[in-house]
Amino acid sequence: MTHEIVLGGFGGQGVKIIASLLAQAAHAEGRHAAMYNIYAAAIRGGPIFCTVVVSDEPLRGGPVTTAPTSVLAMDPNTVAVYGPEIRSGGVLVVNTSLVPAAPARSDITIVSAPTNEIAESIGDIRYTGMVGLGALIGATRVVGLDAVRSCLEQTLPSYRHHMIPANVDALQRGAACAGAVMAAAR
Repeated sequence: MTHEIVLGGFGGQGVKIIASLLAQAAHAEGRHAAMYNIYAAAIRGGPIFCTVVVSDEPLRGGPVTTAPTSVLAMDPNTVAVYGPEIRSGGVLVVNTSLVPAAPARSDITIVSAPTNEIAESIGDIRYTGMVGLGALIGATRVVGLDAVRSCLEQTLPSYRHHMIPANVDALQRGAACAGAVMAAAR
């Protein structure tokens, strides 16, 4: 199976690092993965979109998609740009802390995750991206949470290793947001 995933938000939400972590976790599970970033020139708060393609088969071509199988929308702009493009049967994970309403689509699964509030309850808004990644993984099962956990030490800079337990907590809380929605969809 091939997953074509877009993760989008604005600079400072951790979108680039969670996209990298997702690709590394896929590799750790023995799958093929590639990642591509598009972001405004070094502007904190500017838009960022990352595409991650994960497949059981070798990848051909670059990790680009015009019709993603799933989208993690950390801000309203990502919903506006990619919400209409998600393939039928796909998944949209929405950061309800910043996105007031998800698009009205009955052909996709929509997971609401208040990532900012969850991150703040853990103790730091910087965990918001990790909460979103957990929700995405919980909804798509693209990789296992254990694979992500095992990649945290190599992905995060050494001066952030003390934050690994809180990042794991953020992943788990995000996955829990998807759990009820996915159970109802079955």
